[in-house]
Amino acid sequence: MAKKTAHKAKKINSKKKTGRYYLTLSLFSMVSCLVVFVVGNYFNKPQLPCANTKTCQSDLSQHIDNKAIATFEGHTITPPKIDLAQALTPAVLGANTTTGEKHVYIDLSTQRLYAYQGDTEYMDTYIASGKWNPTPVGNFHIWEKLVATRMAGGEGASAYDLPNVPYVMYFYQDYGLHGAYWHNNFGHMMSHGCVNERIVDAKKLYEWADLGTPVSVCNSFTTPNNCMQTNPIN
Repeated sequence: MAKKTAHKAKKINSKKKTGRYYLTLSLFSMVSCLVVFVVGNYFNKPQLPCANTKTCQSDLSQHIDNKAIATFEGHTITPPKIDLAQALTPAVLGANTTTGEKHVYIDLSTQRLYAYQGDTEYMDTYIASGKWNPTPVGNFHIWEKLVATRMAGGEGASAYDLPNVPYVMYFYQDYGLHGAYWHNNFGHMMSHGCVNERIVDAKKLYEWADLGTPVSVCNSFTTPNNCMQTNPIN
């Protein structure tokens, strides 16, 4: 009788142990799935467009280095000093009385930039569009504005490393409008895909344009809003 009782107790304990085992296994599996989910979301989070082909970190945020030296096509250049306190001109209340939607047009055929508010022209100036990589044709919007950032990339003779690129406004992925201090060849293709402007023009446009302002890159353009596009991206 005692032998049967002991065998029965052992059987009950075995069942209890089996239950705890499966409960522990289930909890372990749930925790493992949660860890995989969290880690996967961290490492596979969507990547924002990046203009800097060496590191994406700097040009997704404002980046100023007044001690760095720039390089462009094998030449070293001293970048302009950026003083945030003086970088932008304070807006004068009531100064802008023009009404209508703001719109920036890039004419690749003439290498000119036009800015309009409604039918009123705000700017007409020379630019330098993509030489090594074409500036994309299409209709876009300004998605980011940075007073200054660093851009680096290219290969061989066309390599560049440019700190303190001023008055940057990205309008499509890593393509943007910005000032250029490393050349003075405006009116001719000279960039790696972005739209280069004289710094004085870039500052003026930066202070005028808003996040969301439309930017149309045209194969040819006639005033005030006739933008001819061949195979636009969108």
